[in-house]
Amino acid sequence: MDIPHGSGWIRPRALRPGDLIGVCAPSGFVDGERLERGVRELEGLGFRVRVPEGALSRSRFTAGSAARRRAELEALFAAEDVAGIVCARGGAGAGALLREIDRNCLAANPKLFVGYSDVTAVHLLLNRLRLVSVHGPMLARDLAAGSYHEASLRHALTGAGKPYRAPAGQLEGILVGEAEGVLVGGCLSLLASAAGTPWALDPSIDDVVLLVEDVAEPAYRIDRMLQQLGDSGALDNVRGVVFGTLPGCHAPEGADYTVSDVIRGVLERLGIPVARGLPTGHAERGGVSLPLGVRARLRVEATGIAEFSVLERGVA
Repeated sequence: MDIPHGSGWIRPRALRPGDLIGVCAPSGFVDGERLERGVRELEGLGFRVRVPEGALSRSRFTAGSAARRRAELEALFAAEDVAGIVCARGGAGAGALLREIDRNCLAANPKLFVGYSDVTAVHLLLNRLRLVSVHGPMLARDLAAGSYHEASLRHALTGAGKPYRAPAGQLEGILVGEAEGVLVGGCLSLLASAAGTPWALDPSIDDVVLLVEDVAEPAYRIDRMLQQLGDSGALDNVRGVVFGTLPGCHAPEGADYTVSDVIRGVLERLGIPVARGLPTGHAERGGVSLPLGVRARLRVEATGIAEFSVLERGVA
């Protein structure tokens, strides 16, 4: 079956108490003790959890072979009793799944998919299929440590409560303007490495608000990756950019510029609003969950005040 390329986004079914969540390890190898702690945390939120056989596999730096990880992901999407999927961790390796993954299986079985970092590669594929997914905490990292924003995760999974709105003072305005569009994006290094591939940021998505976050990247690499995205055409339909907190991303000691200056220098030619400081993904603590594929708004005033809000729930 060929999946038609449409403009509408599919929202997966909202989770209910007692629903079964499957654990996926698409990237780096997983620490068993941390995984168990994350499972207990997710169970404490009211869900049943299934860890597939082989999730603790290891091959070099990944959770087993690409074939194993791809089959695991496909099986979780296909399983009728699995209502949602949460990734165990990031790391590296998810990109190797995309060449041979059964896109029809994923498209025919839309369900909640949660993760960030290297998992950005899978989010980009789901963007292509117009499936809403969740940039949110992972089992053997944030959930294991209890370091996540519970209200936004519950909203992302169940639709309960209100969509995320950045509280006053959270964001630093970098470039002035106002934008509304479909929220997509993720980890900057993954977005840049996908440029020129079949799962790059999708230029057919009109009016994008782009989420960009990363960790421990020096200023010159942030400059290089943003330039790469711009030169590849990936930013042509972007109407606003909201950055994460960018922990560990610094200019050299004694430099007369900051990472925000670097961002401004690359993106100011686009004439769009840009802000920084959204605690999601590689956040120091309390990372918020954000549905990708729903509309969001970004507003930055000349005073430096910045406002960001998700406008829709991501589940049906």
